[in-house]
Amino acid sequence: MITHHHYRFWPAVARLATLLGLGLMWLLLTVPVLAQTGQGTVTGTVTDLSQAIVPSANVTLTNTATGVTTKGQSSDVGIFYFGAVPIGPYKIVVQKEGFEQWAGTFTLAVGQNAVVSPALKVGKTTTIVEVTGAAAPIETQNGAVSDIKDSNQIGDLPLNGRQVGQLFNLTPGVESGSGGARVNGMKVGSLDINMDGATMVDRFGGGMVRVQPGIETVQEFRIETVGSDAKFDQPSTVVMASRSGSNQLHGAGYEYLRDNTVIGATRLRTDPVGPDFHLPELIRNEFGGYLSGPVYIPHVWNGKDKAFWFFDYEGLRSRQRASPIFHNVPTAAMWQGDLSNAVDPNNSCSSSTTCIGGYPAITIYDPKSTNPVTFARTPFPNNQVPGPLNQTASVLKSLTALPTDSTNPFVGPNFNSTYPLIQTINNYTVKWDQNISSGTGSRYASRRACRIAPWRGATTPTPSTPCRGWVAAREIISITMWP
Repeated sequence: MITHHHYRFWPAVARLATLLGLGLMWLLLTVPVLAQTGQGTVTGTVTDLSQAIVPSANVTLTNTATGVTTKGQSSDVGIFYFGAVPIGPYKIVVQKEGFEQWAGTFTLAVGQNAVVSPALKVGKTTTIVEVTGAAAPIETQNGAVSDIKDSNQIGDLPLNGRQVGQLFNLTPGVESGSGGARVNGMKVGSLDINMDGATMVDRFGGGMVRVQPGIETVQEFRIETVGSDAKFDQPSTVVMASRSGSNQLHGAGYEYLRDNTVIGATRLRTDPVGPDFHLPELIRNEFGGYLSGPVYIPHVWNGKDKAFWFFDYEGLRSRQRASPIFHNVPTAAMWQGDLSNAVDPNNSCSSSTTCIGGYPAITIYDPKSTNPVTFARTPFPNNQVPGPLNQTASVLKSLTALPTDSTNPFVGPNFNSTYPLIQTINNYTVKWDQNISSGTGSRYASRRACRIAPWRGATTPTPSTPCRGWVAAREIISITMWP
């Protein structure tokens, strides 16, 4: 009996696994058609010079950078359509027996719905009529108000920190910071941010994700400030398209260095003078580069017009001395349980018996002495709390610096110093584009980051945590396929 049930169970599991696998394949093949990926569309109507419809014309769309070709045909009413088209330079050729060939060139921008209107002339098919700027400059397919920044603008504009989010405020109506942006007065979080179809919104703050895409990895971005349609979930949208490889080998490198110790750090009038105080210093070195091209393995595989790769690296080495976040620290006596200096700094008094330094004293009660009937408690004599410290307090004491002056920490700051702030960041991005067949393709992009950023403050420092492998940040940007 046991064998019988075991025999019937596994075929059912196999059938279920097959159905799940087919469902997953269907999702991969259909979901990327959505326009959130940053890819565009190319459409138009084929006519002759008298504006008469030309049906069944052969239309060929070729990416001149990658050589990837997609073929189609105009419908009975002369309309042709190419969906999910990656951004880049294109050449479109229209052929019909009895007409001269029509060829046009244009550049498809991120999220653009390009409209091309070929007008064929009667003649021999061996004659070619070439048109530049074939796509209409004004988009009429939707009512969105948008602004596009291309790779030249993204790469040439100066950035302090090299975060792409800082460029958003170049668009009218957008107030931007490194972590996010607000559009037309709306709150942060009302802006949808996508890159290659994957969300870049920080789920905790509503701005942009903490590990942002590198500047060199962004080919273009488009900001729709008004009129984003239903394919997005917010009234305004940022759509970014990542850089891809092509048939040519491309690359670039950079290094930016800031060092205020070369001339000498600037001393403020409020800075104390003494051997224990170090002036704030800043040494910031940002460097990296990218490389892309076709996949080529000698005598094995030539990926021209088929497969392309892209790799980007961005590094940061920051060494600086920074002021602590907390300037009030317990005194050595307070760590021993002597809280006789506890006062209320928000009020003043003049009594010699109940005031300490012009402020009313705070009475500290023993929580273990609570009367179960009256809930009254007995104060500690002279606010002397008996020891020893518990485990939590002992750890805090070992991590906390002692005061640098005799100011009562209940009244004002008693710690004035600087601490080293060290950041070591490595961001890697890898992307693969594969043209499976005419008009179909797939894309895989992954960004990984390794960060070492120890921080020390006056009371609760965060110890340095070495980044082991890719533990700090790891994400797959997108895996897409298109028909």
